[in-house]
Amino acid sequence: MNFSEQPPSKQWAALKYKGEKIADVWFKPDGEPLALTFRIPQKSFHIPGMDQLLTAENLLAAVALTTDQIESWSHGDVHHTGPDGSNPELRRPLPPPPQDVADLTIHVRLKPPPQEGSQPEIPLEKWQDLQARWNAILGLEATIDGLRQRMESLRSQMEGAFGRTLTADEKVHALNADVAQWNKAKSRVHYSLPKIKEFIHRATWAMGTPERKKLEELFRNHDQPPTAYPEMDKVPGQLEFLLKDRQVLSSQGVAVCQECQGIAAEIQGALRTLQSNAAANIRKKLGAARAKGKFI
Repeated sequence: MNFSEQPPSKQWAALKYKGEKIADVWFKPDGEPLALTFRIPQKSFHIPGMDQLLTAENLLAAVALTTDQIESWSHGDVHHTGPDGSNPELRRPLPPPPQDVADLTIHVRLKPPPQEGSQPEIPLEKWQDLQARWNAILGLEATIDGLRQRMESLRSQMEGAFGRTLTADEKVHALNADVAQWNKAKSRVHYSLPKIKEFIHRATWAMGTPERKKLEELFRNHDQPPTAYPEMDKVPGQLEFLLKDRQVLSSQGVAVCQECQGIAAEIQGALRTLQSNAAANIRKKLGAARAKGKFI
């Protein structure tokens, strides 16, 4: 249930751990819509191992709240603020109450929820800069996808060239040097095919990551700066990471594609030379045979 829909408490509600009560909670004390109070009895701190589990973060989790929803919390004279859940005190064990005090009472105040029609989280100029980076990423991804398609074709071409065998005439009449050169060119396929497969895999995987899908949805649904978007502060870093990743992947793809195109051309060139010389050898032998027949 959303906290805003949680009705104010009429009595303390027990929080249990492994069936044993360790604390109580009161929602919206004194009618405060963004507050709650925890009460931890003295005896809970003496349960073996429990003293390390009694943290503000764990108490909040027990009532389905996260630390980034917290504006502040206090116990006794100690007051803490919790910007974005980054305060390390949220995760540290709470101090037990003095021996003559029955309970440790913790008051928590939540951040107000974003209001409809509120101001954008970021200025228009900053949003346009983020959009420009996203468009640059899309441009690189289009290049990467074109390289992926080209490499799919190259992989098929190279696998076919590697598996090709000589015809009976070529085996008989080809020059040994040509056969050696052709086999040498084909041997390079062993080293290039794994590079092609790796690039195809990376190019395919890169488009389906959850982070990328969230960014795609953000920029597809917002022409103007959004008034509320979870983790907007992380978007610039995510875009920077994606941009660098796509730049590296694109450069890798260009290098691998050029290398494999060179190998495919070398194999085809070696085969054409082999076939040409074998055909010339056949003609030469046929000419010699005709000449010998005339002479006889």
